[in-house]
Amino acid sequence: MPYLSIVSPVYQAEKIVDKLVEEIKKAVLPITEDFEIILVEDGSPDGSWERIVANCQTDERVKGIKLSRNFGQHYAITAGLHAVKGEWIVVMDCDLQDRPEEIPNLYEKTKESIDLVFARRVERKDNIWRKISSSIFYTILGFLTDTKQDDRIANFGIYNRKVIQAILSMNDHIRYFPTMSQWVGFRRTYLDVSHGSREEGITSYKWSTLLKLAFNNIIAFSDKPLRIIIWFGLGIIVLAFIIAFT
Repeated sequence: MPYLSIVSPVYQAEKIVDKLVEEIKKAVLPITEDFEIILVEDGSPDGSWERIVANCQTDERVKGIKLSRNFGQHYAITAGLHAVKGEWIVVMDCDLQDRPEEIPNLYEKTKESIDLVFARRVERKDNIWRKISSSIFYTILGFLTDTKQDDRIANFGIYNRKVIQAILSMNDHIRYFPTMSQWVGFRRTYLDVSHGSREEGITSYKWSTLLKLAFNNIIAFSDKPLRIIIWFGLGIIVLAFIIAFT
C-alpha cells in the first residue's frame, strides 16, 4: 500500500478543521491506512491552531505546523512539503471547496504511469467577482510568462515524491505552487473534479493579493516584461530619430 501525505494550509478555518480532517480520513482509508495529514497554520487570527492541536492529540497521523506569522498560502504549502514522508502527496485547500472525496479518483489516475495529476474544477462554486478576478489574473500571468494558464486549476492535485523534491530544490524566494509544479515537468495529466461551495468565511485573496502574485510570478518565471520594455524603449529612440531628421 502507498504511503500518502495530505498537505493543507490553514487560515481562518477554526470551524471547519475538524470536518476537514474527518473527510480526509474517510476518503483516504479505502486507499491505505498509511497516511499523514499535515495542517500548516498560516498565522491565522482565529482558533485554527487550537483545533489542529486537538486533532493531533486524538490521532497521531494528524500533524500540525504553526508558522510564526501569516506568510501566505504558497509559503505555508512549502512548509508542509518539507515535512512530508509520503510516496504520493496530495495538496489541497482547507475550505473544503477542494473535495476530499476526489482524492481516490486522483490516486487512481496515477496508476497510468503519471507523476502528477492536476484537479480541474469543472464548475467553480465561487462568486462572480472571484471568477472574474481569477480569469483576469490567469490571462495576464499566462501572457507575460509565456505559459498556458487555466483558472480551473489551482493547488489541488496529487504529486509523486520526486515531483515535490524537484519543486523544493528550486529554492526560489518567490513561491507559487501551481506554476512551480508545472514548470518542473514530469508526466502529468488532468482530472475533472467537483468543486464545493465554501464551507466557512470568505476568500483571503483580494485584488491586491492577486496583483502581487502575478507580479512576483512574472519576475520569477519570465523575462518577457523586460523584453517588452526594451522593445518599447527602442521604438521611442527610433521615433525620436525620425522626428529629429525630418
